[in-house]
Amino acid sequence: MTLFLLGLLISGSAAIVLALVILQHREANGALPFALVMIASAIWAWGYALQISAVSPELALLAVRIRYIGLLAVPACWLWFTLISTETIARLTKKQAAMLAFFPVLTFVVNVTNDWHQLFYRRINVMPPGSSLVVTFEYGPWYWLNVGYSYLVVLIGLWVLIRFWGRALRLHRMPIAMTVGGLFFMTVIGLIFYISRQFASIFDITPLLLPVHGIWLYLALFRPRLFDARPVAYTHLFEQLNDGVLVFNMQGRVIDCNPAAYRLLGLTNPVGRPVQLVLQHIPQLAQTGSSVLLEEPLRLEYNEQVLDVRSTILRDRRGQQSGYMLVVRDVSEQWRTQRALAESEAMLREERRLFIGGPTVVFRWEVRHDWPVSYVSPNVQEQFGYAPEDFTAHRLSYPSLIHPEDYVRINREIVHYLHHKTTWFRQEYRLMRADGEYRWVDDYTSVVYNDQGKPVYFLGYILDVTNQKRAEAERLEMERQFQHTQKLESLGVLASGVAHDFNNLLMAILGNLDLAILTLSRNDPAAQPIRNAMLATRYAAGLTRQLLAYAGKGNYQISDVNLTEIVQGMAAMLRVSVGKQARLELRLAPDLPVFQADPSHIQQIVLNLILNAAESLSSGEGTITVRTDVRDCDEAFLKRNRINNQAPPGRYLLLEVADTGCGMDERTQRRMFDPFFTTKAVGRGLGMSAILGIVRRHHGAIIVDSAPGCGTTITVLFPPSPIERDSNADRDQESLPPAPSTTVLVVDDEADVRDVTARLLTHLGFRVVVVADGASALQALQEQSSEIACVLLDANLAGMDAPTTLRELRALAPHIPVVVSSGYSQHEVLQRFAGQTIEGFIQKPYQMSELYGVLQHALRQFLTVTVADQPSAADAAPATQETPDADSSPD
Repeated sequence: MTLFLLGLLISGSAAIVLALVILQHREANGALPFALVMIASAIWAWGYALQISAVSPELALLAVRIRYIGLLAVPACWLWFTLISTETIARLTKKQAAMLAFFPVLTFVVNVTNDWHQLFYRRINVMPPGSSLVVTFEYGPWYWLNVGYSYLVVLIGLWVLIRFWGRALRLHRMPIAMTVGGLFFMTVIGLIFYISRQFASIFDITPLLLPVHGIWLYLALFRPRLFDARPVAYTHLFEQLNDGVLVFNMQGRVIDCNPAAYRLLGLTNPVGRPVQLVLQHIPQLAQTGSSVLLEEPLRLEYNEQVLDVRSTILRDRRGQQSGYMLVVRDVSEQWRTQRALAESEAMLREERRLFIGGPTVVFRWEVRHDWPVSYVSPNVQEQFGYAPEDFTAHRLSYPSLIHPEDYVRINREIVHYLHHKTTWFRQEYRLMRADGEYRWVDDYTSVVYNDQGKPVYFLGYILDVTNQKRAEAERLEMERQFQHTQKLESLGVLASGVAHDFNNLLMAILGNLDLAILTLSRNDPAAQPIRNAMLATRYAAGLTRQLLAYAGKGNYQISDVNLTEIVQGMAAMLRVSVGKQARLELRLAPDLPVFQADPSHIQQIVLNLILNAAESLSSGEGTITVRTDVRDCDEAFLKRNRINNQAPPGRYLLLEVADTGCGMDERTQRRMFDPFFTTKAVGRGLGMSAILGIVRRHHGAIIVDSAPGCGTTITVLFPPSPIERDSNADRDQESLPPAPSTTVLVVDDEADVRDVTARLLTHLGFRVVVVADGASALQALQEQSSEIACVLLDANLAGMDAPTTLRELRALAPHIPVVVSSGYSQHEVLQRFAGQTIEGFIQKPYQMSELYGVLQHALRQFLTVTVADQPSAADAAPATQETPDADSSPD
């Protein structure tokens, strides 16, 4: 026993010394936990020695508890060591440390408090067999639980080492295997000691084996620094290397191979086999054996890869050749990149050749005063007419070529960009060519800065965009004209609708006034106010005709018109209209060709233009010139047409009115034809809009030249092509009284119009049947077909429309004449009734005399022609006498 006691003391001391030595290698992975294992084994050995040599029961029990401090710490520190040294974990966290220490601490508490619960020892027997005390135990359940936990932890550590052995270099696997084997042997002996009864009286030799095993671990692992950063790095580098590495000895057998070699060369279990056999599927490498050294890298293609292969001689510490190492690198991506780079360089050379000969000129300007040019591409000669040497020799200053109106802006923008450290910017300005023409250029400039952030030079790409600018301007002008046309068309629709509805109201007013005047004697005091009201109503009707003229739906009486004769016939009135202080000059071309138009509308155009010109004269003083002529107009001139229709190039009749007045700005010119727009203090704004509608209806054009303070010239063009004449213009207006008891069917959806029309017809001696819609008209005609002699049909009916109603009426009674009434013009109505026969037309508002004339004309026409020879709508329409506009003053 004395020798065993001495062995425990020496073993504990050796463990302490070994712990101090290991702590000197604290930078190595696992040094600290392994030192703690040795310290715990020393506590275990010394506590065991104290237990054996105790002279009193109390000292023996204290020694048992000291011994258990080491015994409980050894497994936990051992597991900590294996986890850290094999890099299974980077470091022990607080949570992991608490988990490792929980059971040992709890077991120690159970051991210390065993007297209260007997979970660890059921009984402790202290027997003095001689001079020394012998302590024996009857173990409780917690003791065996602790034994199982301790050996489980030790086995887990062994498993971690075994897994690490599989990842380690083959050079280092043998020491690790011997360490694992020795630890496993020690563990088995200790386990046998605990479970075998025949060893129950033998001392526990585990504390003696632990320091011995610790010394072996130190010599096998720490001294060759197997767990140090360098071998671990070597292993990691070898395993993670993207290059494949194949190591074989002098006999030509493969002794090691990394995963990249498996992947690149398609190997299967190469270790231990001859290299010629391993690489037989790659003939170029199969000959690279123990006697072949590649002086130059070998490039080969294998499995859609491009590989570079190098071989290196391996030598031991004495410098003796011990084998070869074959390094295989996948250069597929590099090879593709080199090929792409070569293709790109070839393409770049081609692009440079095309670029130099292309439209973009490259400039490099120094960041100094006047931007001296240090480089300019050769195509500057072709694009702008300057030799490159003119710029690089500083014979020509680039800023001097920039348009003066653009230079200040360009310079200001560049200062702004440099202040904000802008790396590139884009500008548009005008640059002068060698022939003196200014061209619009698009300048894309990048700024190059030095390391101090100061701008060094500009690199600009100059592209002539003059044609694009012109095309864009033309596109914008076309869009503007299109929008203006749409606006005018919308206003025309609005004006047409307003005029129609207003004419219906005027019809009711004028008809009632007509009836009222018939009930009064000529000298009745109330007669004159009624006549004034009738005159005002006719004046309002003139306004609606101007609206219809603007909308292109006015009433037209087509005849041969000579512009010179029209102006000559109006000369006296025009001189009075312009005033005494203004001078009117007439420059009228004789023998002008005639064209077909409405003479009253042409007179309205002349009068409105003259009055507008007179209004523009300052204080009424100035000159107004009226000119008529024939002109050949080209496409460029007709593009200025304010009507926005595509007038074809050719010969036109010209009416030109020029004044020396105040002129108009561009904004006023854009709005001058808008309805209700006026610059006068008093005016309606319908004069110029009516001119627009009339000229558009005659397929003409209007050209305006004006500027503030420079007067205005308005040119109206009429095409010489004839417009279809109204065949009713020369119809006989002979009057016939209505037949006795003649019945007229009135069809109108406006109650006021129906009522006043019925009373007018009754006063004229007609019998009247009044209905509000087409269906009622058909029913009335069916019931009274033998009595109804004429139909007065409104052109705008709700429900069944007027053309449909007319067709149905013709089907029932083809012999009955039909007169159409409408607030629209005769031309507009005849278009709606195209292909159908009507015997007359009357425009609202009308007076009783006009209504009587139209009806008697229709009745007479019906009586004098056969049904087979009934005229068409265009031929049958009567030429109604249009009342002149109440106010032709332009605005």
